[in-house]
Amino acid sequence: MTESWLALHLAPGIGDRKKRVLVERLGGPEEVLRLSPEEVAAETACGAVAARRFVKDRPDVERVRRGLERSGAEILPFDDPSYPSLLKEIHDPPLVLFVKGDLRFLSRPTVGLVGARKADPGAAAWTEEMAFTLARSGFVVASGLARGIDAAAHRGALRAGGATTAILGTGPDVIYPPESADLGRAIAGSGVIATELPPGEGPFAGNFPRRNRILAGLSRAVVVVQASEKSGAMITARLALEASREVLVVAAFPWDPRFAGNRRLARDGAIVVQDGEEVALHLGATPPSPAERGRALVLDLEGLEREVAEVLAEGPRTADEICRAVRKSPAEILPLLLELEMGGLVVERPGKVFAWAAPR
Repeated sequence: MTESWLALHLAPGIGDRKKRVLVERLGGPEEVLRLSPEEVAAETACGAVAARRFVKDRPDVERVRRGLERSGAEILPFDDPSYPSLLKEIHDPPLVLFVKGDLRFLSRPTVGLVGARKADPGAAAWTEEMAFTLARSGFVVASGLARGIDAAAHRGALRAGGATTAILGTGPDVIYPPESADLGRAIAGSGVIATELPPGEGPFAGNFPRRNRILAGLSRAVVVVQASEKSGAMITARLALEASREVLVVAAFPWDPRFAGNRRLARDGAIVVQDGEEVALHLGATPPSPAERGRALVLDLEGLEREVAEVLAEGPRTADEICRAVRKSPAEILPLLLELEMGGLVVERPGKVFAWAAPR
């Protein structure tokens, strides 16, 4: 059966929606593949040329299977119990997904984070913190593995020890952009990569808008972090609305054209949010407390920085108390405290008392 779904998915000439209608009408993918060009044209009203392409120009399924084996990806057909039910609700769900990683995450409550490739540095940092909070609130964070906002969303979820889903606009063996290769491997190891495109498919421009419908379809809600008026993020927002998903938007600077899409969405009624905590609460989840966020950030540090952070995570301390706790001299600890303070991780209170500051 999987072989038939794969052959039907790859067959050219007619789109996913018409193929699915044929499957429902005829009882299965095998029956659809047996149709003659004349029968395809009659059943779908697609035209004689498209019908002939569908029957005559089918790709080599065995070659695709070999590519999947080399890449470590597997086939998830439409009728598989693991195929995400939420994705089936959209207008034209893919008949097959090619996946790497733990495909159970495709059916867990998911929030999509999308935005600009040339992201404002502040927006990228905010995205990472938002993804961190959402992952700690129990959501899978989904994005498209692109530069900028997408990469920040994946990093934040991974940093939180949570799961993240990357929807590719390439085959499962082609990570784009190339500098995201390590990030892609990390996602496949603790989350899942999914695409409707076969092995070897490159980053062609037309692939990415269609990729966005899968991202929208998998998500309970889509958060637009930074978007210009005409952008892939705005396409994803529109597709999410068409799929009856919630669209939320991060509050934007009124003078910055890089956030014009945010302002348009807000004017059109999208819910404006400030951070991941607001998103989690809006979706009925419990965000992590400041103390929990602080403990998680401690785990990101190493060496003496981590020792000091672990001391401060237990409560405020004077410099002398910190020195005694980690058995180091003031000459070693005071510069480190200044560095942590400049990084926003430590705050100095009156009386020369230092405290762990868990960023929101």
